[in-house]
Amino acid sequence: MSEGNAQWFQISKADDERHIPSSAQLPDLFDDLYDLHGLLPFALGNDPASCKLLVKNSNIIPQCIEAYKRNIAGYGIALEYLPGESDQTAKAEWDKAEKFLETCNLEDTPDEIISQLIDDLESTGMAHVEVAWPAGSEFPTIFRMNPKYVRCTKESNKAIIKRKRRISSTKQVEEFSQEIYARRYAMKRNTSVVWFRLFGTQADESKEENQIIPLRIGYDGPYGEPRWFGNAPGVVGSREAEELNVNYFSNGRMLSMILTVTNGRLTKQSMELLKNVKGSQSQGGILYLEAKGEETGGPMDEKVEKVAIKLDKLNDLLQQDALFLEYGKEKKADILSAFRLPPILVGQSSDYNRATADAALRFAEEQVFEPYRKWIMAEIFNKRLFPAMDIFRVRAVLRGPKIIDPADRKAMLDFIADRGIMLVRDLIPIAEDVLGTTIDETKFSEEYLDTPIAQLAASQLALLEPEPDTDTDDMQNRIATIAKRLLKQADKEAALHV
Repeated sequence: MSEGNAQWFQISKADDERHIPSSAQLPDLFDDLYDLHGLLPFALGNDPASCKLLVKNSNIIPQCIEAYKRNIAGYGIALEYLPGESDQTAKAEWDKAEKFLETCNLEDTPDEIISQLIDDLESTGMAHVEVAWPAGSEFPTIFRMNPKYVRCTKESNKAIIKRKRRISSTKQVEEFSQEIYARRYAMKRNTSVVWFRLFGTQADESKEENQIIPLRIGYDGPYGEPRWFGNAPGVVGSREAEELNVNYFSNGRMLSMILTVTNGRLTKQSMELLKNVKGSQSQGGILYLEAKGEETGGPMDEKVEKVAIKLDKLNDLLQQDALFLEYGKEKKADILSAFRLPPILVGQSSDYNRATADAALRFAEEQVFEPYRKWIMAEIFNKRLFPAMDIFRVRAVLRGPKIIDPADRKAMLDFIADRGIMLVRDLIPIAEDVLGTTIDETKFSEEYLDTPIAQLAASQLALLEPEPDTDTDDMQNRIATIAKRLLKQADKEAALHV
């Protein structure tokens, strides 16, 4: 280093600082196939691999997706008759639908497949169901397709789509056909490309293609877009903020400084020492700098100037324990808003009580989860697969939680009990739910089961007396206790008559 020249030494950042890879750094598996097969590319940064990477680097999106999966598909799949149908009119269709759900995929159950599709939808904005239906087979087989390996063409080819519908007014099944512009879908498997046609469209006799049911969020363009995509800069920013904090704890306070040497320069050993003053190794140590003064005078009269070393901060802002804490909280709130989830569903429930928690869960169930269940089951089963199998009077539904307002429940039970509307047999489901057991109704006479509770309570006041140490204001628990006493009493009376 020549004398009098200023130099910059970066001592505040580690040499191996990490960065989140951008979409441009991720390989495109279809890079050489778009023009060859007429496939449509993704918008920059919106391809499934990039979206999956952003989700992986987020500190809130994985929890939101897990909440969706647990609350939408976590309670299982059930069948139910359409209004006006019963075992007498549609038992054969019920058995057929039940058999299909049990055999549609031998590896994963239908609710597990739905959960995987929800993960794809909320991570990448799209999901795909492969429908393999060999000729002569009674039922199709369904598979989840990884969106990373799927691309589609333009809607340039005309196709005839045929669907069977049950007309509500006549309750008759009719078949309809329409001409549409349909896309074809390509999936890359190893080095080969496998083609799929839209479910319900007529097959080309010269080609053997499986069918596909595409699902997506949004309708702008050929591919979907995850609901959080508008907050992608915040996802990246939150990650960078966290890495900045990790770097702070690893390398110390990141305050740039100016070191001034007057009338001299630092020795080489001192400059090397400055470069290494960072991180936990420098804590509690003493920094010793050595400087060499400038030589003045002639050959016969050598003099060395007095050297001065000065350290100055570029700013006086003291860094706190962590940076961008408020920024991180705001970005989390933005992501929760995009998913329309209350914080309690992702584990952020410090300011909740029972009433506000119930209200938040009820809102999420009514506004988010229940519509999602109906939509995804209609798109896969009730509008497509079931009609193709001649199932029209039975539909598949995703179960949901039982969310009942305690005040409303108590008021209703009070009302029907006081007016003699509730019978002994009506208490049995409540007692089974509260007590966690199954009660055999055949042990009791029909006359006893059809006796109003108010009538029994009026003749046997002991039934209404609270249990010691177990009294509660919850009407449902009180009725369960009464039911338990009634059933015990009926057991004794039945034993006397034997």
